[in-house]
Amino acid sequence: MEELTEAQRPSLLARLAPGAAGLAALLLLARVPYVVEATEYAVRTRFGRPVSVVTRPGLQARVPLVDDVVRLDARLLYFDAPAGEFLTNDKKNIVVTPFVLWRIEEPLRFLQTLVTRESAEARLADLVASETGAALGSVPFTRLVSATAGEADLAGVVAGIGERVRKRAAADYGVRVVDVRLKRIAFPEQNLLSVFGRMRSERERIARRFRSEGEEAALKIRAETDREKTRLLAEAYRKAEEQKGAGEAEAARIYAKATNQDPDLYRFLRTLRAYEKILDDRTTLVLPGDSDVLRLLTDGAAPANPPRKGPN
Repeated sequence: MEELTEAQRPSLLARLAPGAAGLAALLLLARVPYVVEATEYAVRTRFGRPVSVVTRPGLQARVPLVDDVVRLDARLLYFDAPAGEFLTNDKKNIVVTPFVLWRIEEPLRFLQTLVTRESAEARLADLVASETGAALGSVPFTRLVSATAGEADLAGVVAGIGERVRKRAAADYGVRVVDVRLKRIAFPEQNLLSVFGRMRSERERIARRFRSEGEEAALKIRAETDREKTRLLAEAYRKAEEQKGAGEAEAARIYAKATNQDPDLYRFLRTLRAYEKILDDRTTLVLPGDSDVLRLLTDGAAPANPPRKGPN
């Protein structure tokens, strides 16, 4: 290919210039519109100075090569604050691990004071640590954790921390702190053994007290039961003796009535009963001739109504 002559070069540049200018204009026009998503805010700046804040999603416009767009996250954000060691009002060292839920509420102030999410979380971590130390230093440890019902109020202490952090973050940084909570409350590693020892001693003391109270109650119940048992047995024995005496009296009355009706029959039956008790196939008796027992065996029973003798 032959080289262009000096006369041909200006004519070629003249032909290419309109096309290059049109292409540059298209590129500039392409940078005019920009889209703001539903999950973000946009701050339009001109030479580094804020011009407008866009908080609604949609299509926006800017001046090419002059304006720039800074995008900020509009969603609810979460981060774990670093764990810190704090001292309670009763001189107990505890390690607290908080977490924070927050979002950008004033994009312009946020951009002017914090700029990035990382710097915002660092400032919020400092705020949480400061307010947590102040809050825990004003309450005893039993206000946070206690085995006594109604003594601990951890939720109230944490709510106070969150309220103070919320006010300072909104006033200084344009950030709305939605919630501050404590993920974990623990003792430092060097204090765990002594704390566990005190807890074990306290549990053993309470267990001994409960056992002694139970033994005392058991002794009272046994004594009351024995006393009631003795009373019931005495009452039963008294009633049995009364029934027995009444029965014996009734038996004696019946025997006496039967005897009065036929004394000879009663004596006969009594003699037979005596025979049953003293006589068997190996019994030998030596009796006088006028014995009542022998008389029944030799003479038999006397007639119930002996005949009367007539006059001589």
